[in-house]
Amino acid sequence: MFKALLTAGAVLLVMVAARHGGRRFAGVVAALPTITAPTLAWLADEEGTAFAISAAVGSVAACAMLAAFALGYARAARHGGSAVALVCGLGAALGMAVPAGVASADLTCALALAVGCCALAFAAMPKPRADVVATARSSRSMWLVAAAAGVLTAIAASVGPAMGGFATGLLSSIPLVTGSVAMVEHASSGHRAAANFLRGYVGGLFGKAAFGTVFALLAPRIGAVAALSLACACACLVSATRWRALPVGASALTARPSRVPE
Repeated sequence: MFKALLTAGAVLLVMVAARHGGRRFAGVVAALPTITAPTLAWLADEEGTAFAISAAVGSVAACAMLAAFALGYARAARHGGSAVALVCGLGAALGMAVPAGVASADLTCALALAVGCCALAFAAMPKPRADVVATARSSRSMWLVAAAAGVLTAIAASVGPAMGGFATGLLSSIPLVTGSVAMVEHASSGHRAAANFLRGYVGGLFGKAAFGTVFALLAPRIGAVAALSLACACACLVSATRWRALPVGASALTARPSRVPE
């Protein structure tokens, strides 16, 4: 319960900050390791640094699957509803499961796969266009997503030792927040809004990959706590760089902001 509440609080704070920054910023924030970082902290404390490192490498490899999910959803959203797009996104992610699982055995391979897939997915995403303005909506969904993220973190930290490093890293990287927000934006504001959000998300995945890489490299030398701190700082730095590099059109919200976490 403590793990779930602490993680839910962290996710909630991030989503509250993101709701005022537009879809481009929200997508980048959604890619931050807000679930992965607490999961690694619990694993390092309970199972040891070595297992947490294995899970971190798995989370790096999982970035390839997350990029495939975003691309599959964004492409399918132009021709179908949110449910169809979600299925297509999950199918694309599953298609990358085997390569990601193989790459998770080595940090260099995992990072190469993650960066390559993210770069390809970013290039293949629908071109950014001006967003339609979202109508005001209840913030109840924000609380539900934060609660679900907390539960997922608790599950990942609890069953991780029985699943192995890659499975734990993958479980802690499930696009729970991303999928939920993409579906909300798609249903309320159309496929362009979802695509703009997901474009920012793919750009932010470079920061997530950097997080796992820095943690895996530094944890054996300086300890899990210090490594987590530096890894989070690195993820934020890389994500901020990617956000500034994104086209301005991907964040064009010109009227009242949405009440959901963008």
